[in-house]
Amino acid sequence: MKILHLLGSLDQRSGGPLRAVLDLSAHAQDLGLHSEVLGFGALDIPDNPLAPALIHALPFSGPPSYGYSSATRAWCRGNLSRFDGVILHGMWSHADWILSRECLRAGIPYICFPHGMLDAWSVHEQGAWKRAKKILYWHWRERKVFARAAAAFFTTRRELENARETFRLPEIHPWIVIPYGVAPLAGPRAEPSSNVAQRADTKVALFLGRLHPGKRADLLIRAWKAAELPPEWRLVIAGSGRQECTKYLQELARACGISDVVQFTGAVAGEDKRYLLQRAQWFLLPSEHENFGIALLEAIIAGCAVAVSDQVYLSDALPAGSEILPVNLEAWTAFLRTRMVDDTWHDALVRRTIRQIAEAYGLDAITRGWVSTIQTVLRGCAG
Repeated sequence: MKILHLLGSLDQRSGGPLRAVLDLSAHAQDLGLHSEVLGFGALDIPDNPLAPALIHALPFSGPPSYGYSSATRAWCRGNLSRFDGVILHGMWSHADWILSRECLRAGIPYICFPHGMLDAWSVHEQGAWKRAKKILYWHWRERKVFARAAAAFFTTRRELENARETFRLPEIHPWIVIPYGVAPLAGPRAEPSSNVAQRADTKVALFLGRLHPGKRADLLIRAWKAAELPPEWRLVIAGSGRQECTKYLQELARACGISDVVQFTGAVAGEDKRYLLQRAQWFLLPSEHENFGIALLEAIIAGCAVAVSDQVYLSDALPAGSEILPVNLEAWTAFLRTRMVDDTWHDALVRRTIRQIAEAYGLDAITRGWVSTIQTVLRGCAG
């Protein structure tokens, strides 16, 4: 069976589902599910596991956030017939609309995979202008996309339930929870570049992700200042974002007087990313909204202890007693000052978390579920 994944950006620094989709697609080939990817903009995927010939990049013809390319329809009419089905990753884009219409025209089933974009936070909590645009767009186009889909996928049960509360969703096809997985980090400790290398006598707490206000790296910086940690601790903030966001965080660290212990590495991938995940004692993610948390999963499999906000949906899968904190300064300051620096607690938490998460979210098991679910949905349409 051959499927096409539609993704907005092909730049891994933009975040989103790109990396997980590529990893799962590469592993699924041996199980009879062959995938290609259609996306937009410049191709920038370090350590891409999928053959470059299977990734098709179209140029943007308008704002990247809307996913408009004048080449989309022509590409579909020249290529869609090669596929048994299409998965539309994300929402609110011109590309989703065009692919859904072209699939209907060609008689090819498609699946919607919103990746958190149907959550109330994504629709209602990012300003009045964005809220108005999305509500109008839902009624104008997006609801029609969902109504004609063969299925809708969600990475967690909480994402599915929250999506139902945001809009009245069509009930004419199945709503399916289908999580991500990650492969274990194999081999010896990675050799880092000088940009990320840490001294042997330091202890590292790692924030790894896109620098966006909703990820709340600013909360970590303020809590780090308030916690007055021992001098061997370092906060490494690895990720990229808009220039104004990065500049704000750097200026905040200086204003708090802790710029000497807060390191900004920019986006990391490959050996540098593997090194930081292996080197860090703790992975910290205080997001206001995270519909899954693929970086959290990577950190756990790498052997990090993790502390996350209660708005990271994958936190529902963590063992009882894990460090799942509200998004407020007092809770994070108390954690940093007391439990983060407790080596005994760190070791116990790592053992419990890896045991539970590796079994449920190992890439082999997740890939088998991924393949089975997609094939069942698409074969049901063919029947």
